[in-house]
Amino acid sequence: MGELIVYRSNALMTVRSRFDATRDVLMPANIAYPLGMVGMWHSSLPQVTLVPSTATDAQVWPSPSAVGTPIHDTSDDNCPINTGWSYVGGNHGYNVGNQIAVTNHGKTTADVGSRWTDGTRVFTLLAITNANSLLFGNPYVIVDGIAQGARVRPAAPLTHLSGATNRTTVPITGLTPDVQIRPATHTHVVSVELDGRALPDGRRTGQELRIRESYLIPSYQGMIDTAQANIGTPIATIMSRIPSLCRIDNLYRWSTDGLLISQTVTALSRFALNAGVTQCSALTVPSGGSRRQFMANVGVAGSLNWSTWAKLDTLTVLTDITPATLRDPLTPAASMTQWVVDSGGVQKWGIAVGLLPFDDGQPATRARHTTAKGWFVSSSLKKNYPQLVWGRTLEPNDSVTGTAYRRYLAPPSTATEIVVSTGTHDVVVIERVDPAAQTRMAAPELFHRRLVADGPTNLAVPDRVAVDGIPYAVPVSPGYGMWRAQPAPPAPPRVPGVTLGVGSYFLPLAGPTRTCTYTGAFQRLLLHPVYLAEPTPVDRACVEVTAAGTGVLRHGVYAHDPTTGRPALLGPIADFGTLAVTTAGIKESVLSTPVVLPGGWHWYALVWQGTGSTAPTVLAEAAGETALNIGTDRTAMSGDRYGYQVSGVTGVLGAITVGGVHQFPPPRVAYRRA
Repeated sequence: MGELIVYRSNALMTVRSRFDATRDVLMPANIAYPLGMVGMWHSSLPQVTLVPSTATDAQVWPSPSAVGTPIHDTSDDNCPINTGWSYVGGNHGYNVGNQIAVTNHGKTTADVGSRWTDGTRVFTLLAITNANSLLFGNPYVIVDGIAQGARVRPAAPLTHLSGATNRTTVPITGLTPDVQIRPATHTHVVSVELDGRALPDGRRTGQELRIRESYLIPSYQGMIDTAQANIGTPIATIMSRIPSLCRIDNLYRWSTDGLLISQTVTALSRFALNAGVTQCSALTVPSGGSRRQFMANVGVAGSLNWSTWAKLDTLTVLTDITPATLRDPLTPAASMTQWVVDSGGVQKWGIAVGLLPFDDGQPATRARHTTAKGWFVSSSLKKNYPQLVWGRTLEPNDSVTGTAYRRYLAPPSTATEIVVSTGTHDVVVIERVDPAAQTRMAAPELFHRRLVADGPTNLAVPDRVAVDGIPYAVPVSPGYGMWRAQPAPPAPPRVPGVTLGVGSYFLPLAGPTRTCTYTGAFQRLLLHPVYLAEPTPVDRACVEVTAAGTGVLRHGVYAHDPTTGRPALLGPIADFGTLAVTTAGIKESVLSTPVVLPGGWHWYALVWQGTGSTAPTVLAEAAGETALNIGTDRTAMSGDRYGYQVSGVTGVLGAITVGGVHQFPPPRVAYRRA
């Protein structure tokens, strides 16, 4: 099945797509869950469910219970925001209410908005829940210009202060604290489209289901103040009068590749925001099974080592993934892969979840705003909470935007190898826990696209996708990485060698050769301009010695400074090390870590060091190919001029001061593509 089947009945939808060769996955969607919010649950499909691909429409809609295998409870996965003191939005209300059971309390709507005290604090009657129950809103405090609800309970029976008709004291023996106050949103707008067209009830097929929603969250201060100013009026009927905290805009996109969720939070009052775009309950475990979870760039956190297949079910504490737990502390955790296995360790079903590196999800942006908490996992529910921001103060009209992916995985699988497409961007995600020799990820849809790393990776991948995919190896586990796949123009024909496969050698400059003896060049760093059509990873660099000498040749690469037309002075892109020159032949530097030679101009650098008794001779190019700044004295135009020089370079390559131009032709260099 190459497309979606969507079943709809009013607010309820089931999205069906292919899971593997014999099974389909059913995902619920609900545009009225609860209080008008979009959710990933409905009573006819309480969990994401696997069904045989042969199952008929009648067998799966409205309920697949007769043929389905539940794999994931997503009833609480639509994501609220957090204000630093309460979750709100989504299916949450401010959790600063006190519900008090009082048999036949006698209070009516006329008393709503009245003020009551326990002798210390003021509580506001927000709702007459029923004849035997009352809901009070807690006081708020202002901290650094931001209103915060106080999670406190009355310390004594509540006596009347003002506003009530029925002023009878309220006992607190039946008190339930920290109750969510609802409604906590209003002005909900939602639209549903399949491939850009409105989706009617019934069965339809298409490529992408989109559900857009927006709503306003009132400020808690505004809720309390408005209730007190409108005695006898239930706040649910005057929500639009309450000053707003923020606006939420969500876009849910279901396709055959899973679910993408984009969220924008726009502040309408000053407040502190914690937000994660998505959250993910743990997968459903069959009898005798268990759950395993891997997280890229994460080491030991809480009681588990997440760089292996951590036994999620043994998690004993709420676990924060902070910079101290990361292998690269400057890049917050961005993804996880989770599998359910049976008692024998055989995979049953899996899920990959993560934040994409766009908008405020860019690693550098998240690093600034999630220093306290970039991701956390609850010990009770074993639930994952990625964080886009944590504790970021927003001023009115500031906004935060992020996109998250959710992808169900079919066994057997030795690696998470997925392409996540937003319609505008394509992202490659590779996560592999076990070591692997050279292997390859199929990605035919990305042929000839350029791969740009976004976040930490310990995998060497080519900078362009070949027709047979993306080669990579995991010499030491775990291996992981995330790359943006960008459109790439065809490589100009002047550098045909760099378009070949990994392990092939190429010449940056091809043509006639000559020999060059380094007489007078001892400890003089000679820099030659080199042009490459595109960034190219290399792991070996070769020079041919045609006549032996003494000492060594050290070589490397400096960046190009376009403002001066000269080499960048602060230091090399790479120092390839030394080559022995005591015998003739092709000499090769093997790089322990591949280096990416930049696209455009760079400067190949070579210096004769060590013992300066006998100058070696190397194979060199017969001609230069580019313009060269020669300084303010025209006399330097006489004779051969090939590049710049630096005197007195005796050891490793470092910062330089250019000392003029030189007359040594560029050595012939061959690189091996990594």
